[in-house]
Amino acid sequence: MKNIFRIAKKVLLLFCIVFTFATLASCVINLQWWGYTTDTYAHILDRAVLTLIGSFILTIMLEFKTKNEFINFLLPYVIFISAAFLYVFVSGFFVELHPNAYRDIFLNDTIAYVVVYMCLFIYTKLKSKTMKEQ
Repeated sequence: MKNIFRIAKKVLLLFCIVFTFATLASCVINLQWWGYTTDTYAHILDRAVLTLIGSFILTIMLEFKTKNEFINFLLPYVIFISAAFLYVFVSGFFVELHPNAYRDIFLNDTIAYVVVYMCLFIYTKLKSKTMKEQ
């Protein structure tokens, strides 16, 4: 059974890496070389930047945990959402922003942050529980 999960994990990891690379490469090629400036490609690149920012902040903050779980949740969120708003502000100098850009970033990134944080929280609790049992 462990072999099945190990193989599935490797397949899933490889899929994610290849999909991410192919999507980003497609976006760069379409935007830079062919001049297609459709929202779809720009949004995928924006999503990639915001995901990178969120992943970086969450990973760093999880390394420096406090004993208070609420602070562990709230501090990375405040930093992440501030960085997301800063990214939208700076990108407004280069592209025209949608009138609801800040609202959309707030809602989408808040939902994504909560889901990712809860998954990581559950994963770390299950991992620590299995480590204690061994």
